[in-house]
Amino acid sequence: MPDAPGPDPATNPIPIVAPPGRRRRLVIAAALALVVLVGVVTAVVVNREPAPTGGGGSTGSPPAADGMGTDVPITVEGDRILRNGEPWWLLGYNSFVWSGNCGDSEERMTAEQVDAWFASMRHDGHGAVRLFFFENWDLDRLDAAVESAKRNDIYLTITLDDAIAGCGESEKGEDWYDDQGERDAFRTHMTSLLERYRGETTIAWFEYFNEPDFADGRLREFYDEMGAAADEVDPDRLFASGTIAPYAVGEDSDFLSLNESPGVDIASLHEYDENEVESNHGPDTRANSAGKPVIVGEFGLYASESGEDCERDFAERAEQAGSKIAAYTTGEGYAGALMWAWQPGTENASECEYGNLDVDPTIQDLLRTFTP
Repeated sequence: MPDAPGPDPATNPIPIVAPPGRRRRLVIAAALALVVLVGVVTAVVVNREPAPTGGGGSTGSPPAADGMGTDVPITVEGDRILRNGEPWWLLGYNSFVWSGNCGDSEERMTAEQVDAWFASMRHDGHGAVRLFFFENWDLDRLDAAVESAKRNDIYLTITLDDAIAGCGESEKGEDWYDDQGERDAFRTHMTSLLERYRGETTIAWFEYFNEPDFADGRLREFYDEMGAAADEVDPDRLFASGTIAPYAVGEDSDFLSLNESPGVDIASLHEYDENEVESNHGPDTRANSAGKPVIVGEFGLYASESGEDCERDFAERAEQAGSKIAAYTTGEGYAGALMWAWQPGTENASECEYGNLDVDPTIQDLLRTFTP
């Protein structure tokens, strides 16, 4: 993985189903009526072409293809994620450099670059981006990103902290969970964002951590506690676990226990199993998701434009990514995938990377036009 949070492009281990869900989320009839009204009005807006790829921009954006935009809240029912009461899938990117608070100086993005990037994505109600936003980061930048996502019909998932010591955050081991000061600081960070964005449907869900481990059961206790705290502020807000896969948590039973937490609505898989369609960790993840939907919060494939000194060129990457995306949007229990990573500045088309999606128009076109 490029320098910063995210995966170790490594591998290994593997089983299938389980129980409860969070007691939340019914979309109210009045809200639906309003959504329909908005849809009728929006449908009148003139459609535009997407902005140029790779950082080109536009001052506006086309309406969502279904006329509803991100005013429609995302909900969960069993192992499905729903939008307007219908099964929904998401597809898009990861970025840890979007905020200017993380990454090398030459790869950090301005608010204008973020807006241009969002404008270049799909606008049909399925586009999504996973953004990292940690304690004491620039709230004005997050406000701008949320507004841009709303204009461009992009759903956001926001990761609140990094469990593997990236972007200036500390590793989340047993000592961290045992430190009440750390827990209190996390809770303050989480609840302040919940209060700030209460009712903001452009944010599909939050994620407690990027790639935590079980910490001898402390993670489950933490998710129980923070889920209860979140419910006090915004009981309709969804949360994802942010995990890599069962093997990275400990035992399958640990992974299941984690997803059984009432504080977890969506189970998470991160995979860099390059020459597989569904990851070999996928069956275990789905089997131990506690009957909740699974999103592939990260997946990546090394490539360079020419394929020189690399396993694949951009066209080959798009072909393989298309197979993975099909599995993760239509496969049983899956609800979508987010590719690693949009990371301007340090990579160019000739380098073998999986953080170079901003210079790969082939993958951008795939993510913009893919239909299951």
